[in-house]
Amino acid sequence: MMMIGWNTRQPKERSTRAMAPCIVGGVGVALLLVLSGNAYAQPPIASPEGAQNGYVVHHTADLGGRIANVTGSGSMYDTLVNLHSGPRVLGETFTMRPVDTLKHPLFDSLTAFSSGFGGDPNNFAKLDLSKGKIYEFGGTFRRDRQYFDYDRLGNVNVTGLSVPYGMTAGVPTAAALPWAQENQSPVMFNTVRRMTSNDLTLLPLSVVTFHVGYSGSIFQGPTLSPGRSIGKNDSLLMEYQRNSTDDFTAAVDWKPLQHTKLTFEEQIDHYKADSYFTLPASAFTVQEADGTPASLGNFDALSAPYATSACNTASMGSAYTSATTYTILSAPTTPGGRPVINPACDVVTSYMRSQPTRVLSPTEMFRFQSTSIRNVAVNGDLRYSVSNSNMPNYYENFTGLDGVIRSATLTGAASVQRRVVGLDYGMTWNATRTFALSDLVDFSNVHQPGTANISAGVTQNTAALTSGSATINYSGPLASGAAYNVTGNPNGTPLWGYYGQKSLTNTATATWDATTRATLSLSYRYRTRGIVQGNVTTPGSFEVDVNQNAGIFNAALRPTNHWDINGTAEVSYDDNAFTPVAPRQLQHYRIHTMYRPKPWATLSGAFNDLERHNNTNNTGTASVDGPLQHVDHSRIVSLGAALAPTDRVGFDLNYSYSDVYTSTNACYLNGATTALPGAASTNSSGGPNICPNTAGDWGPVKDFMDAPTQYASVALALTPTKRFHSDIGYRISSVSGNQFFNDAQEVNGSLQSAYQSPFVKVAWTVHPGLIWRAEYNYFGYGEGGPSGAPFCSTSTSATAVVVPCNSPTLTGPTGLTEPSSGLTAPRNFHANNVTLALHYEF
Repeated sequence: MMMIGWNTRQPKERSTRAMAPCIVGGVGVALLLVLSGNAYAQPPIASPEGAQNGYVVHHTADLGGRIANVTGSGSMYDTLVNLHSGPRVLGETFTMRPVDTLKHPLFDSLTAFSSGFGGDPNNFAKLDLSKGKIYEFGGTFRRDRQYFDYDRLGNVNVTGLSVPYGMTAGVPTAAALPWAQENQSPVMFNTVRRMTSNDLTLLPLSVVTFHVGYSGSIFQGPTLSPGRSIGKNDSLLMEYQRNSTDDFTAAVDWKPLQHTKLTFEEQIDHYKADSYFTLPASAFTVQEADGTPASLGNFDALSAPYATSACNTASMGSAYTSATTYTILSAPTTPGGRPVINPACDVVTSYMRSQPTRVLSPTEMFRFQSTSIRNVAVNGDLRYSVSNSNMPNYYENFTGLDGVIRSATLTGAASVQRRVVGLDYGMTWNATRTFALSDLVDFSNVHQPGTANISAGVTQNTAALTSGSATINYSGPLASGAAYNVTGNPNGTPLWGYYGQKSLTNTATATWDATTRATLSLSYRYRTRGIVQGNVTTPGSFEVDVNQNAGIFNAALRPTNHWDINGTAEVSYDDNAFTPVAPRQLQHYRIHTMYRPKPWATLSGAFNDLERHNNTNNTGTASVDGPLQHVDHSRIVSLGAALAPTDRVGFDLNYSYSDVYTSTNACYLNGATTALPGAASTNSSGGPNICPNTAGDWGPVKDFMDAPTQYASVALALTPTKRFHSDIGYRISSVSGNQFFNDAQEVNGSLQSAYQSPFVKVAWTVHPGLIWRAEYNYFGYGEGGPSGAPFCSTSTSATAVVVPCNSPTLTGPTGLTEPSSGLTAPRNFHANNVTLALHYEF
């Protein structure tokens, strides 16, 4: 059990939390100067009751804290909830307005409010100022912390694996290094975004109006990044992200006529990426003889994770006698220390990759809108942008041992330019009082050429393998070796790439007010897109042209004064697709209704069905898996009721059902071994279903995922007296889905889960302006029973034996024999959260 007290679990947040008093204090000092300066500049004036120095001031504060108790998976709790114990500034508001007798005030209205400071993952603060016809100012600050660690995502099922210290006549020694199952997601992250936005409008009611603005954000924090080949094997990397943006805006509005406005706007966006990659501390599972920590890599191994194939056997000395008698590891030199690896075996002792990137994107935009011509409304914009992205200093280095390589370093640079011309234009003509025609045109033309020149890896090598000195502790002179290449960078050859896309969309609509209670509209949309890709390694270019025809029908009905219905049906067809899962055929149906039988009762319902198909091959190229037959849909039905028969009782009820489904024909490789069975499929005769187009693959099969989800909430609001108010409710989201399993150890996980949260809220008005509040929330998350592939095999061949995955003949684990969490750590949790607060107004 994990007990959370008043001290937060994440001490790194303290520096950020300490900013909250500074922000609040800064606002307070600024307001004090405004008030005091205003007081000195003017003679005392008579103020109405509640006014201070000629301003009416109103302030509220919600101060309190949370107490959180979490049992089960703390990582999953932080992923879904992430509310922890501690004191909080739950909310604060401040308003000022001058009294009528105050002459020449600095502002006519000032409002400020904030919430979440003191440790909550989401903080928000906003300040608004305005002065009649002179200016309007708005500023916001937001801070979001997002923690994510769903340990099934990207994880590799490894169980029962270990690296024996050695072999004697082919028999493993008793000592072994466990190859532990990862119990966190290889794509885990714990990041923070800080966002600031400020906008100033001068002369908002004048013929000419000026706008200036600035917004900036910083995104930073540690994340995991899987699957990078370093030295001999793949490694799990730690990425320390630090990306920021600075966006500047300046605009001028000109209103030459009463109903016409022309705008010229300049936007300048600057992006900085300063992330870097290294190895996490958990990767260093062994050490060299001198105590240097070392990583074996191969975190995603499914069979023997490390053997003499990763060692220079000619340099292992007495540790290697033959292919069946050898020693790789020896006992730790200190109690509880890491095993010591033979110095002739491949390891990584350090790794660093940095690729700082800068992007500058200036955009000029001209916008217009007008209703000056009778019965005609027009609006549109023309924009042009040239973005330059540069990575001036690419650096990648690993040290350790990879055969004879002791270190490898790659350097280089890359640059990309993106040019965009865009145009949007719309016009509506009210031909009669009941009939209107409109047309909307969207055009975009993108050109994006780029180059990358990353050097072939410069290596420093030990002596030749046959000399017996190909070890990590070789202290003689190192020699430059052959070029060290990584995927996509053959011998450091400069790479050139190009991407271009031109699109034009025209939508024509006719709207008819059939009656005062019915409005009907019909639209026709034509869209054409041309996409071009090219690179220096593939002669010519890859070009795809896509043409779409679509029809859209919309009806807005009002059968009675208290009943509204709005529905849309859209059908489209594309003659091509850029990706295999892009839709060739699309159908989208939406309907929403609201009924108010009584002033105190509102009933609502909605239906949304999106169907997308690609039943043929995109770009005219046949897939090795046969026709794609891709189908996906998203269907949502929701119902709601809000009842308030008296001012003392209110009732709210909501229910929704959604189903997200996708499927595509595919072949798959199960990677089966005797010790670790793989998922298999059977043909119509019950034999192995082997893919005819690719050797050793199973299929083709219908690769699918289905996630039907039900959500319900109910809440009761009670106000028995003017001083007491309470809310009691319950929320639940339940998923009963399934998927195709191409991994025999995979389980459904969140596809069979329930997340529920009952709550109770009470508020007691001690006296006007002083309210005591308390809130209790229960958060519970759980996943369903065993699930997994129905059929398994220990080989991939036309003569493979296919058996049920829960068959006793299988020695390795499968989804049907594992716990519901699979091989990773359980994700179930429940938590009790209590929030106490005092609301004070003055």
